[in-house]
Amino acid sequence: MKISFVRGAFLNNFEGQNYPLNITGYSSLFPIDSHVQFPLIKLPSLADFQRLSFLNKPIKYIANRTIGDSQVLFGLENHIVDSDIVHVGDPHYYYSYQVAVLRSKGLIKKLISTWWETIPFNNESTTAKKRIKEFTMQYVDRFVCYTGKAKQCLITEGVNANKISLIPLGVDVSLFYPASKKESKPFTILFVGRLVEEKGVMDLYNAFKKVIATTKDIRLHIVGQGPLENTLRKLIQDVNLQNSVTIEHKSYKEIPTVFQQADVFCVPSKKTTTWEEQYGMVFIEAMASGLPIVSTKSGAIADVVQDAGILTEEGNEQELAQSITDLYTNKQLCSKLGTIGRERAEKVFNAHNTRKLIEELYVTI
Repeated sequence: MKISFVRGAFLNNFEGQNYPLNITGYSSLFPIDSHVQFPLIKLPSLADFQRLSFLNKPIKYIANRTIGDSQVLFGLENHIVDSDIVHVGDPHYYYSYQVAVLRSKGLIKKLISTWWETIPFNNESTTAKKRIKEFTMQYVDRFVCYTGKAKQCLITEGVNANKISLIPLGVDVSLFYPASKKESKPFTILFVGRLVEEKGVMDLYNAFKKVIATTKDIRLHIVGQGPLENTLRKLIQDVNLQNSVTIEHKSYKEIPTVFQQADVFCVPSKKTTTWEEQYGMVFIEAMASGLPIVSTKSGAIADVVQDAGILTEEGNEQELAQSITDLYTNKQLCSKLGTIGRERAEKVFNAHNTRKLIEELYVTI
């Protein structure tokens, strides 16, 4: 079978590790992470120019109002024509529209679309964007959702449940696993993610300041990059918390060790008008690493985490601080939630099992 896996600028190994090796991936010239296990072909895209900060907003604005999206992959059609299956990202991407045009002409046999979205009728901000999304959805033979909330979103948009497969995305549980902790080290709260407002990193920092005011033997380890990094560094320096709060950049291959060195994982995401946490691979990685989770009841977080953590209201710094304190003072609860998370990761979020389910889908569709 000729199977084409199209992800444009958002191709990454976090998702890619769940897919069979007998596929060919297609990305932009500069995807999130090109270290995938299957063959990869990189194609020029308007999205490549968005890496330049001064071009990001203009390109996105013009593309959304003319062709509908900047994630066009130039020359894609020449590579994927005659594919038995083409598996794309969400239908609102322009490359998905490119594939749907081929499907409408019978030039590919089957079109599968992943559906991450959990907000019904989102990604329809302009007439052009809505047009390519609606056209693409007409020609999708099968949707793949990673969460029940995403599936319900699709149903709300009018898709028959019989066209939807629910397959949880997983991680390598032999790579992410619990490690024994040194009792003498400080109790460490870990944040891994983009340093942006919607990921709740400022809420976590403010909550941590409340905790450390009465609890000295505790640390906050922030791993990530983003527009709030300089703001955070200045705040940390202004109140002399450099020994208690650290910010680092890490490669993906270093992340398993980062999780193993922490005691609690916390990313308190919160919803914006156009985005909410659709999945959160970091929560899966934390559970596989045996870490109890503190987060929020936002987006699909409750769907993913379930009883492996403590979920607070969005933006409630006091509740966040109390939850962290509860885990610091109750090591038994820490251990219990960590064990639940590890068992849940092995059972539900094992990338090896996900790969088998996707292979079966490709064969039976």
